[in-house]
Amino acid sequence: MTDAQAQGETHGSKEGDRPGAFRFRLASRRRRGLQDEATTAGLGSVRRVHRSRRPLWTRPFSPLLTAAVGGVCVTLTLIRNPVAALCVALLLPAGLFAYAAAAPSRLRGGRQFIAVCDGGLVIAHEYLPARAVPWIQVQEWRTFVSRPGVEQPDVLVIEVEDEQRQIPIGAVGRRGDLIRALVSRSPAPPNYRRGISITTATAVFAGLLGWLVHWQFDPRHEEALPDIDHLAAACDYPGVAYDGAARYDSSRPRQLVIYEKTTGDYYRRTIAEPANTLSAINPEAVDKVQLIACVQRSDDPFGDITDVECNYVYSNGMGGRPVFGQQTPDRVLNVQIIHYTVDVYELRTHRKITSRQLDGDDLTCPGSITRTESVYSRISDAAFHRLLGPLTR
Repeated sequence: MTDAQAQGETHGSKEGDRPGAFRFRLASRRRRGLQDEATTAGLGSVRRVHRSRRPLWTRPFSPLLTAAVGGVCVTLTLIRNPVAALCVALLLPAGLFAYAAAAPSRLRGGRQFIAVCDGGLVIAHEYLPARAVPWIQVQEWRTFVSRPGVEQPDVLVIEVEDEQRQIPIGAVGRRGDLIRALVSRSPAPPNYRRGISITTATAVFAGLLGWLVHWQFDPRHEEALPDIDHLAAACDYPGVAYDGAARYDSSRPRQLVIYEKTTGDYYRRTIAEPANTLSAINPEAVDKVQLIACVQRSDDPFGDITDVECNYVYSNGMGGRPVFGQQTPDRVLNVQIIHYTVDVYELRTHRKITSRQLDGDDLTCPGSITRTESVYSRISDAAFHRLLGPLTR
């Protein structure tokens, strides 16, 4: 060997030792043990370690899981919660895969580790001695039909002293790379397509999740304004921002419209103006409206039952009407206090200006009720003026 060759080999050895030493410092105890076994058997460096996991994706478990997850996602989508549906569709299988990787193995000898080296394989278990298999002994990989509850569907056939032996191989991570290494009798090259696919899928998931969150939780924008009696979409969650509405604070008095939710939808509520006062709460032109007040029952809506009684009579199966004259009431109800939440938004941007809570102070009996309906208090016109009047001035 010439001096130049010796210097070249020494230089190459140093260059090769640098990443090897770096990997050695970062390697786990398990990988270091496999490397020691490979060095003792003369198999060279460990290039990749395949770790066994629980085989959750077997028939009939996989179809049943797919059907269950799909049913949950369809249900969540039908109840208008697509973000939760997407999370269930992706995070639940991810959680199951994490369980498969972390759960204790049922294989004989515990969890299995297959180290792919330059000169062959090192097959080890948690509770059994490691076994070195040079490439020359590797014969074939046999795949059997997966069965529920079976954790050894595949076997590695090796030849030792002119005799074929079978080594059970459980479900392992990156199984395709392991099979390619066995076919080529050398460590499989890095699978960049797998990394690109995972990165692309993650980016698509993040983008789709962000779009759904924006679609569900951020207000939608519309340019055209409907007429003043059809602005309920601005109150329905997540609301609509009407880009063509007047800008808040652009002029005074600030025009404000009230929408109240009674049974299921928001309807415009018109209130009487105080005497000798020009109110901005009852606008006539929708293009002048700057604010919208959305009124609904609070999270804890029911309060005390008052002493105010409402007497009703029923006739011909129709709704109840207040008693007249000497009629005998068919139903007597006491007015119950209801708590309300009033959220005020800028109509142009759907930006919340303020949120207040108050009790209904109007204890008058309604003009009609159904047979199952109760009688609740409402917010009086005077209370609306006291609450919302300062926002309009």
